[in-house]
Amino acid sequence: MRKSHYQPALDGLGVRTWDHYDPDATHFVCFADGVAVASMRSAADRVGSGEASGDFPGLAAHLPRGTIGYLYLSRLLVVPAFRCLGLTAVIMYMAAAWWKSNSALDYVLASAKEPAAGARNLGAKVLAGPVRLGPDQVPILLVGVSLSALAGRAKSLLDRLGWLEET
Repeated sequence: MRKSHYQPALDGLGVRTWDHYDPDATHFVCFADGVAVASMRSAADRVGSGEASGDFPGLAAHLPRGTIGYLYLSRLLVVPAFRCLGLTAVIMYMAAAWWKSNSALDYVLASAKEPAAGARNLGAKVLAGPVRLGPDQVPILLVGVSLSALAGRAKSLLDRLGWLEET
């Protein structure tokens, strides 16, 4: 999916299609008729290591006081023909639910292209940036939100889109 639909964007950011963060990450993938149509990489990281620390120097100063460990979400991709269906909310909701059940982490960081409207829709606040990455000097923001707020906001979006039904 990355190579088929997003290679030019990844090249512009100066990142490889697959990199050394992938093997240790937890990946979430949405399928339609057996074909991947949305995906996201997530990883438990700590201040001073991981993907966000490399892109945003002085990361600790941007985090809530006392935050040492955090969940980092990256490489959120939705195949263009599926963008208007709410798959970003689906994958965020599933990731939040999984991480809440499998980790004590409570804070989420992600990078987002400026102006980061999608991140704001999911409750995230801009913490830093923009930094300009890659040969195309793409403006990237660091955004953050509590895991509970992300889960609640994603669920609310899914409710409005009719993805969740009351039983």
